[in-house]
Amino acid sequence: MNRRLRNVLIRVAISVVVFGYVAYLAYQALPRFDFMVITAFFAVFFAWSVIEIAIYKDPQAPVVADDDQNTYLFMQLSSLLVLLYAIFDFTTYGWTRLISLEPWVIYAGFAVFLINVLVRYAALTRLGSYYNLRVALYQEHHLVQTGIYRYIRHPMYLSALLNSLAVALIFSSWGALLGILVLVIPAVLKRIRVEEAFMLEHFPEEYSAYQQNSKRIIPGIW
Repeated sequence: MNRRLRNVLIRVAISVVVFGYVAYLAYQALPRFDFMVITAFFAVFFAWSVIEIAIYKDPQAPVVADDDQNTYLFMQLSSLLVLLYAIFDFTTYGWTRLISLEPWVIYAGFAVFLINVLVRYAALTRLGSYYNLRVALYQEHHLVQTGIYRYIRHPMYLSALLNSLAVALIFSSWGALLGILVLVIPAVLKRIRVEEAFMLEHFPEEYSAYQQNSKRIIPGIW
């Protein structure tokens, strides 16, 4: 089993334990609606994790260059902090819970999560064996510029933002929305800067032309 697939399986296992425990606590202490929200979030998150494992493709060539600069770690930590805050805000403390906007804000969160899944699925299936958690280059690597990549260069990072936004809305937490602004967005922007510099170094002409014909993460805008 290679490292990428192992990491996905470890993430799923940890998620099952964490969300299972949170759901148990919620069942013991929370109103029925809050418990149903926790359970629904766990269900859709787990279902997508299974789908991601199913569509995963092993790399076909070795990595020949890597310049991640810890950006993957920063993105993961920022997203995790937003998730933890949102869960505790919703289930225990209610520091910044948007009670006046419920349940519509929660329904909106699940809609955003669905959009996130569609974006991530389109990106993963188009990347295939080129998918890598780090900023890396495979032997005989070529730029993917078809499918969703025809319009935006970083759909995976759009997915990361949508995922955090979905979490904040599902758990009805404006504090988590603030966390996205101060933690997740800066981490994603740093990752984009690092990756684009990396690609320009290895594909100077091709990537430069690609930049002229596509946007970063928002089609037609940025």
